[in-house]
Amino acid sequence: MNVKARYANGVLTPLEPLDLDEGKEVMLSIEDTETPVHDAPCVGNGPESIVQLFERLRSSVPPDAWDDLPTDLAKNKKHYLYGHPKE
Repeated sequence: MNVKARYANGVLTPLEPLDLDEGKEVMLSIEDTETPVHDAPCVGNGPESIVQLFERLRSSVPPDAWDDLPTDLAKNKKHYLYGHPKE
């Protein structure tokens, strides 16, 4: 799950309610939402490679979200783009 939060006085506060049990331990990944998307992050001494870019983008999508993607996208592109009936 991706949730925006605000950091103040040493505490991260979610900007929306979370469906978690009290005391539940979670893993956080911090991403600055102020960073412009067009600025490519640097890895090591230079810009990230295309492989690193795809890996970063793939890992930013929750694993269960891939199950919701259509499997007939190429065949029914006009349906998904323009609302035409499916073939």
